[in-house]
Amino acid sequence: MKTPTAFALAGLMSAAAPAALAQDLEDVTLRLPWLLNVQAAGYVMALDQGYYEEAGLDVEILPGGPNLNSTALVASGANTFGTNDVNGILLGAAQGMDLVMVAACFQRHPAGVITVADEGIREPADLVGKTLAYNEGGPWTLTQAMLAAAGVSLDDIDLVVSPSTELLINGDVDAKTGFTVNEPIAVELAGIETYILLPSDYGVNTNAEAIFTTREFLEANPETVQAFVDATVRGYAYAYENPEETVATVLEFNDQLDPVQQAEQLRRQESYVFTDFTRENGACAFDTAVVEDTLQILREFTGYDADIDPATIYSAEFVPTK
Repeated sequence: MKTPTAFALAGLMSAAAPAALAQDLEDVTLRLPWLLNVQAAGYVMALDQGYYEEAGLDVEILPGGPNLNSTALVASGANTFGTNDVNGILLGAAQGMDLVMVAACFQRHPAGVITVADEGIREPADLVGKTLAYNEGGPWTLTQAMLAAAGVSLDDIDLVVSPSTELLINGDVDAKTGFTVNEPIAVELAGIETYILLPSDYGVNTNAEAIFTTREFLEANPETVQAFVDATVRGYAYAYENPEETVATVLEFNDQLDPVQQAEQLRRQESYVFTDFTRENGACAFDTAVVEDTLQILREFTGYDADIDPATIYSAEFVPTK
């Protein structure tokens, strides 16, 4: 898949900013967890609308990928900010990365179980006797936590190790773990209705699209961190208030994306970003207790044994929090 270059993204800001002002901006980089698509809508629109520029920042948005780990790149100093889920930050901490989460823009994690609607799977107990495809990673970890919370044993489910959505489309499995804002769309475009089991509906709480930096950078540059978070929050608001413009802007930087799929993904993401919590506290705010919940999930379902105090991996100074 073709991905946007740093030059293209930086050029968007430069075209909008007077040259004299651009010279006074502070250069920062943002490393995404994956290839650029509408998952990054908030950052792209903060750039496009000049919010970062108004905050005194020249922001370069860089795609992630299989060999571009956002936590490692930020920890090394190669990038200023990164995004990932809370799991990723905790796993980085276990490897000695001194990262600090300063915002969390997806209040619910989009990982869960995608099912074929005709199979009648409407709750975790309905997976008993069914075939579930999974592969190691966040969706599987959260799915295990959901099944345990619902009292469902893995021994009662026929498990297949595979990340393939084609297995679901071809009827080879009844359900699969995956990311529920994008993977079901491919199944539905093939003419198959889906149904989603979301761990957060069963008390399994964690955040995605968490924004982080290093502790060293945060302590030396708190004003920069605040400026970046404030502008990003504005970008998230604009992106979801103007979905058609947002999809068109994202497609400018990755013309290999399917506009129909991207529009639908953006629509589905909205309920993960804007919740009762964010309506009370503001977009990208986070409940610190969720970080503690995430650590317990990792310890129980992945064998995570690092002696980490969850309070050391976040700072609640930059966005409202409970």
